[in-house]
Amino acid sequence: MSTPPPRTVRLDGPGFCVTACRGAVDCPRRALDAPELPQALAAALAELATAPAGAGTDQPHAHTLLRVAVAYCPNACSQPQIADVGAIGAALPAATPDACIACGACAAACREGAVLLDGLGAIQGIDAARCLGCGACVAACPAGALAVARRGFRLLVGGKLGRHPRLADELPGLHAPEALPARAAAFLAACGAARRGHERPGDVAARLGAAALTDPPPAPERD
Repeated sequence: MSTPPPRTVRLDGPGFCVTACRGAVDCPRRALDAPELPQALAAALAELATAPAGAGTDQPHAHTLLRVAVAYCPNACSQPQIADVGAIGAALPAATPDACIACGACAAACREGAVLLDGLGAIQGIDAARCLGCGACVAACPAGALAVARRGFRLLVGGKLGRHPRLADELPGLHAPEALPARAAAFLAACGAARRGHERPGDVAARLGAAALTDPPPAPERD
């Protein structure tokens, strides 16, 4: 009897661990397909661990591992909010009000209340501040009044558990899967260079601010 493939992904390396939810394989709720992302992240972290500037990792004890978590939808089963670097898949919808038949299925499917309807029950738009990009409204619409406008990953940095737990900071925008390994490695390298003692990346982010560790350095001023 053949062994079924694992429905989750875990990749361990020198001083790091990358985990991904079953969306990497077969979850019907996944917002986008990027099965290669966990391996690409692991490769970037492995290179970081051997670079001279490194991320400052210690011996690979459980409490010193750098943790990267990938979730392919906002259900976030891999707990990216408490990882050093987390990624959450998102499919952002756009509305075509002229196609709406005012059935209300989209609003009923949205757990965040992000679908905006008029007094007759017809769609007017999407509240971007509430929308998590799960794609449920698009799947529920029978008339094609909603479609996915953009897909990508929300990027979170600086989460941790331990003695002083901290939820990760979410960076602006959506990020393409191919951009995430370099961004993750750059953030962890910056944390390693700035850390004091046994600080985790979340401690460094709390002290300096996530923007200082993720934004590119400003260009030098000219006379």
